[in-house]
Amino acid sequence: MLLDEASRGGGQIYRQQPANFRRSAKALYGFEADKARALHNTLEQLREQIDYRPETLVWNAEQQVLDTLQQGRLADRLAFDRVIVATGATDRVLPIPGWTLPGVYTLGAAQIALKFQGCAIGERVVLAGSGPLLYLVAYQYAKAGATVSAVLDTSPFSAQVRALPRLLLQPGTFAKGLYYRAWLTRKGVPVHGG
Repeated sequence: MLLDEASRGGGQIYRQQPANFRRSAKALYGFEADKARALHNTLEQLREQIDYRPETLVWNAEQQVLDTLQQGRLADRLAFDRVIVATGATDRVLPIPGWTLPGVYTLGAAQIALKFQGCAIGERVVLAGSGPLLYLVAYQYAKAGATVSAVLDTSPFSAQVRALPRLLLQPGTFAKGLYYRAWLTRKGVPVHGG
């Protein structure tokens, strides 16, 4: 049995757009388009062999029973022997002044709006944070036509230099990061560190 909070399989990273949307896999997933297509195709091939329950959220798990909501309503109580919890990617959010104001979103929420609803959180955006998701979302927003007014990387340059040896152990990730950063610079998007 596969319980999925989304209406279509793919998880957080390879979240599928609604069925009536027509953006290409390349536009949605960039360098990861082939992986996304392979995952979506595999899920589709398995559909007849598994009990797939989209739009289903587990809200309680205890004593070998999962309590679920389906489409926002109480649904089944499912007994289980084994369960694999795959909660997906999460944002690590640190509170700063103004973080609860209207128009302020996490990077993950901004990316979900773009991938799943096909809309940007605004026509002009400033993205702040650290880590690879910051540059990926900035790139995706600029590619989708939003004006990225600035990218504010909260990590100081010294911390980035210290992280470099470990990052070089993942050359693909490192190359993507360099590409996104160079692309943003080429397009005139101001990037401020520290």
